[in-house]
Amino acid sequence: MSFASNRAHRLGNTLYKRAFPIYRPLYRAYKAYSDRGERKLLASQLTPGCVVVDAGANIGIYSQFLARCVGLAGVVHSFEPEPTNFARLHQALSHLPNVRLNQVAIGDTTGEGMLYISDALNVDHRAYPTGEHIRQTTPIRAVKLDDYFRPGERVDLIKLDIQGYELHALRGAERLLQERAELKLLLECWPYGLALAGGSTTQLHGFLRQRGFKVYQFHNGVLSDFTMMLTSRFILIYLPSDRNHNSAPTPTESKVGSALPN
Repeated sequence: MSFASNRAHRLGNTLYKRAFPIYRPLYRAYKAYSDRGERKLLASQLTPGCVVVDAGANIGIYSQFLARCVGLAGVVHSFEPEPTNFARLHQALSHLPNVRLNQVAIGDTTGEGMLYISDALNVDHRAYPTGEHIRQTTPIRAVKLDDYFRPGERVDLIKLDIQGYELHALRGAERLLQERAELKLLLECWPYGLALAGGSTTQLHGFLRQRGFKVYQFHNGVLSDFTMMLTSRFILIYLPSDRNHNSAPTPTESKVGSALPN
C-alpha cells in the first residue's frame, strides 16, 4: 500500500469512528466511482426479481445498490458479522422491504465463531487469525449458505467480499452450487488473504472448475479469461453452456458494457 493510500485509509477510518454522518456519503460516492465497472457488470447480470447474497456487506453500500438492481420483486440477503458495521447497516437499510439483514458470517460451518477485529480499517475484520499481529476478537455466529437456504430455494447471484474467507464460504454452499444451474458468483480475489485463511487462488479456482464453473477475471474494466498470473481485484465466475443450456461463447477480452456470456 502506497503512502498516499495508507493516509487515505487512515483518514477514512477516523471519519468512520468519529464522524460517521460525514463518512457514509463520502464512502458511498467513492465506491460509486471506484467500483463503477464492477457495478455495471453486476447490473448487467441482474434483473427485477433476482435473489442475491451480499456477504461482507459492511455498512450496506453494495446491498443498497443491489436492492435497486433486483427491485421490489427481488431479495438481497445481506450478511455482516461485525457489531458496529451491522448496526450501521441496519440503520441504513432496515426500511427496505427487499433486503434481509443478517448479523452472521458466511463460512463452511454453522455455529459459533470468532471475528478478528481490525482497529485500522472497518473493512478488514476477518473470520480467521491473521498471523500478522494480535487483534481483539469478538464472538459471532456463522452459517453455511446450504443451511441458510432451503433446498430448491432460488438464488441467482452470490457476491463474496470477506477478506480471503471466500473458499470457506463456497465449501459451505456445496448443495447450492450444484442445484442452481444458472447461479453466478462475483468474488473478490485477494491471494494474500486466501493464504492467511489456509487456502490459495489455485485451490479456489480448482474448487469451482471441478463443479462446472467457467472462471473469468475482471481487471481495470476488462472481462477476460482467468489467469493466475494476474492479481485481479474481482473475478466473475459463472456456469458454462453445458449446464445452463445457453450458448456461452469463449470470451475474448471485452470492456464491460459489451455483451457478456450468460
